[in-house]
Amino acid sequence: MSFGYQILGFGAGGGPGPWMEASGGTTVEYNSGGTDYKAHYYLATSTFVVSSLGSDSDGDKVDYFVIGGGGGAGGNIAGGAGAGGAVTTSSLATTITAATHPITIGAGAPLGFTDPENGEDSVVFVGAPFAATGTGGGRAGGRPWAPIGGTSVHGLPGGCGGGGGGVVQSPFGAPGIGGTGSQGGDGANSTQGMGAGGGGMAANGSGSPAGDGITNAYDDTTYHYGGGGGGGGGIHSGPGGGTGGAGGGGGGSWQQSGGPGAASTSAARNLGQAGINGAGAPGGAAGANTGGGAGGGSHGGPSTSGPGGSGYAVVRYKVGP
Repeated sequence: MSFGYQILGFGAGGGPGPWMEASGGTTVEYNSGGTDYKAHYYLATSTFVVSSLGSDSDGDKVDYFVIGGGGGAGGNIAGGAGAGGAVTTSSLATTITAATHPITIGAGAPLGFTDPENGEDSVVFVGAPFAATGTGGGRAGGRPWAPIGGTSVHGLPGGCGGGGGGVVQSPFGAPGIGGTGSQGGDGANSTQGMGAGGGGMAANGSGSPAGDGITNAYDDTTYHYGGGGGGGGGIHSGPGGGTGGAGGGGGGSWQQSGGPGAASTSAARNLGQAGINGAGAPGGAAGANTGGGAGGGSHGGPSTSGPGGSGYAVVRYKVGP
């Protein structure tokens, strides 16, 4: 009788399980390199709620990836915008607490003309206390529509720098200077009559093409994030619109037929849009939740850019050996 009671009572009450328990965002479980993970990914601002920590040595550890919103570009031979900056941790090196942790997803910059904007920051709060910020992408430079001889606008700094805006011809203004990236690539400097490419997370802008982004697979799918926007095409027989960077960057537009900048076809959560032909054509929009930069608008009218890509975040932790 006593022996049976001891068997029934063995282990009653227990303690914490070996693995963390958490909720929030969209979840997925998978195995990578022999380790079982659970990931929570975020397309909009929300929370990561840790209800209990695990007893395993990795039971209070996470990895995360966060990228800010992409910058905006302008019109009229505008440069391409910079991508949002990104922060990544690996090897389950970040300690977290049992608490509600805010996750902020930065918006991409809105449609722009003469005064485009930087993207907004994305922030992941982990640890006690700790905040990881993916800085919003730098806006691109453009050129005022009137008068023709207006001064070019330079790209601004950001997570990745915006590309410089072009000018019609000398001596009407100096080419635009690309912005610098605090977490990724710099925007390129423009040349006469051509918008420059925006910086991406993996590379600087180069001429009118944009810099490419980086890859991440913490949600069990490998995507490119953080591609810069392509610069707006040159006037008349000048170069066509720049290609958007891998990672959701938008393509630059061109006033001539047959030469708008393509959106990158590399795998991204959402592809950016290609530029289009025509005087005053708007630049291509960046892909949502990629942190991609917008493409620059074409010459010949008060064109705009598309919006920059919104940011993204994912947190993962171990749920098995």
